[in-house]
Amino acid sequence: MKHEDLIKKLENLITPEIELSGHRQALKMALLNSRYFKQRTIMDWAKILAPVTAAVLLISVVGFFNVIQPRLQMAQAREIVMNDLQVQELMEEYGLEITEVELQDGEAFVLIAYPLASVQSRPDEDVLHAPGEGLPPAYSITVSGYILKVDLMEKKAIEFGKVDEITTLQDIDLEDINFVNLEPPADTVSKEDDLE
Repeated sequence: MKHEDLIKKLENLITPEIELSGHRQALKMALLNSRYFKQRTIMDWAKILAPVTAAVLLISVVGFFNVIQPRLQMAQAREIVMNDLQVQELMEEYGLEITEVELQDGEAFVLIAYPLASVQSRPDEDVLHAPGEGLPPAYSITVSGYILKVDLMEKKAIEFGKVDEITTLQDIDLEDINFVNLEPPADTVSKEDDLE
């Protein structure tokens, strides 16, 4: 008998089904006791969800302090400037608007300048930018105006300085600006005068 004939006979061989009840029972118990068939308890879920929850909380806290809080402070600085009577008079008198708000070294700086709404994005396009909307980085448009230093704790504009030909607040060296204190309006009565 050749080797190929032997292989064919063995492949076509029909064997009787032999079952060992003990072996089958042992396999069944091994499968049921495996980790795939166990009932999950609250502690099992807690072990799985604790690292995920910690990661989500960490991302939320970091996101709040690095992204959301500075934006809230910038919005607060913008609102403080818009509600200041002296600044409102200055803006109305010279036709200025808030063009940029920046946080630097724990202080808020607000740039009020002449409107940039009439500046086109490209010379061959008729697209206009809304006031306060950033311009494309390819264009370095210079503006003149005032920089206001805002105290977020006292919620008031405390100093201002005049600037000429700047592009953004990030390009300014704030040490070169001659800041002048904002005086309270002359028609308001101070708290000291009220006490007397």
